[in-house]
Amino acid sequence: MGREVDYDIVVIGCGVAGTSAALSAAESAKKANKSVKIAILERADYDHRGGNSRWTASYMRMKNLDEVADNFVEDMLAFSDYYSDREYIETLAKDAGSTLRWVEEKGVEFDYLPTMFLTASRPRLLPVGGGRAIVDTLSRRASGLGVEIIYEATAWKLLLDEEGAVNGLNVRVKGGTSLQLKVGAVVLAAGGFQGNQEMMAQYIGRDAHKIRTVAEGGLYNKGEAIRMAMEIGAKTAGQFDSFHAEPVDPRSKREEAAVMTFPYFILVDQNGSRFVDEGKTTIDEQYEEVARKIFYDLPGHVAYMIGDQKMYEIPNYERAVETDKPAIVADTLEELAEKIGVPAERLTATVNKYNAAVQPGEFKWDKKDGKQAVGITPPKSNWAIPIDKAPYIAYPIVCSNVFTNGGLATDTNGRVLSQDDDAIPGLYAIGETAGLYYGKYPGGTSVLRGLVFGRRAGTHAVSYVTDSAKLEV
Repeated sequence: MGREVDYDIVVIGCGVAGTSAALSAAESAKKANKSVKIAILERADYDHRGGNSRWTASYMRMKNLDEVADNFVEDMLAFSDYYSDREYIETLAKDAGSTLRWVEEKGVEFDYLPTMFLTASRPRLLPVGGGRAIVDTLSRRASGLGVEIIYEATAWKLLLDEEGAVNGLNVRVKGGTSLQLKVGAVVLAAGGFQGNQEMMAQYIGRDAHKIRTVAEGGLYNKGEAIRMAMEIGAKTAGQFDSFHAEPVDPRSKREEAAVMTFPYFILVDQNGSRFVDEGKTTIDEQYEEVARKIFYDLPGHVAYMIGDQKMYEIPNYERAVETDKPAIVADTLEELAEKIGVPAERLTATVNKYNAAVQPGEFKWDKKDGKQAVGITPPKSNWAIPIDKAPYIAYPIVCSNVFTNGGLATDTNGRVLSQDDDAIPGLYAIGETAGLYYGKYPGGTSVLRGLVFGRRAGTHAVSYVTDSAKLEV
């Protein structure tokens, strides 16, 4: 690369949103018989490309490949307390099926594969091979249409022309030197800011540096894309002081080391006390709330699942325990308490009190069974079975950050909006760089929106640069 390289469209980030945008742009240009130079900039090397997308199983809130789950729009709005953009969500619902068909056409297979949720209120469709299969397939197709992918390159500043349209980009390459690209449009697809301790502290608050990313890909998401756009007057959206959370085993170094069997047992804090209704609802609708509670409310930001040998009798329990570390095991509760550093007297009393509160009834592991523990605080609404079959087991659980919620405000074509709600010419944001979520995360929508709005932004960017420059073959 020379000191000055021109691209009509530069996509920042090689995850599902970025590869979707680049491929969509390349296809649109070919269809319109236009010569459009497109590049993807990726801060990681080839072996680590894709940010969070590389590691995610990519659950999708779909009834089938063509239809979103029931109440899709209303659930997404209700979970956000109606702060999320209705038009954006309606567009997501409308385009989801056709976008997944487009991805399938490129060679990605989809199926209802087993998930880590043994109980679920909504279906989850998955790509075979997870997010990495999407990134690999779409990037290969994009490269085949002439899209350049430049690794170990980090964009750090947007440049504007006299009329305020994006026309340039400062990029730092391996070794620390910087170069300036002349561009026609920029698509920001660089994730959120969970890999940036300073931004985490600024927006999430005290001890935010202690929240691990759910996978190493999140460490590459450092928030520059959001900052660059804000510096030129972009409006923001999404809840900046919040993030999608997941309960994981802190001992494990693997991605998404989730422990999702706690609804069948109890959770205690470092003092050996329960703090939550573990059986409040299906696991897919409560794990985030539990993870956040562990971080925000508990001493040391840690909890322990306390169970017994009955866990191994639950069909498919292995799916719900994604950590690669074994359970902590002991023959007595006192010994277990000592192993996890919790007061033995308190833990024993908590378990005994819980066991005494368990009501009779049939235990149904795969659906809400109404089998309660009553007369204790907090009560337990479902799956209350005694913890009495030694050896006893424990898993430590902390809160992990799947992605941050704060990002840039866009229209339904992914165009970044100014504080006055006008589109900033030549600037797009998709995936987690675009803010959408508030409150509770509606599971199975993140990868989906990355694909849908990546495809829309790529198509729109081609019409924008070709209209501006009147490019011909």
